Amino acid sequence: MSQLQVLGWVTADPELKVSAKGNPYARFTVVERVGKRDAARQEYIQAWAFGQLADQLKQAGVKKNSYLWVSGSLELVEYVKKDGITRDKQLKLTLTDWRFAQPQRRQQRPAESVPFPDQTDFGTAEVIDGDRENLPE
Repeated sequence: MSQLQVLGWVTADPELKVSAKGNPYARFTVVERVGKRDAARQEYIQAWAFGQLADQLKQAGVKKNSYLWVSGSLELVEYVKKDGITRDKQLKLTLTDWRFAQPQRRQQRPAESVPFPDQTDFGTAEVIDGDRENLPE
């Protein structure tokens, strides 16, 4: 299983829910900058926190535009769109650790017209993004 560390912004308030088996979980997307200057692009990774980590996210006040360092195991999983049809695969990061981080420059969430502040080059990877409607068991 792949391990991944991501430094990026939370794109929307985490959804704190309870699974069918009664376990709390939180789901949110983190956007990071990959590459530098003209070759830079945004990569979106869906993060899942279960149990105590999900509760910690809520108690700490993680919300849209929070800048986080997250770490966990990475899986490529199939997802089902709202229409019930199984689509391609997506990256799912199951958190094992997280913390608030400080951006290296301005503390501003990236937008289409606003470039990310310079960060460490995380290498090159294909952008994988899509509907994220999977629910854990």
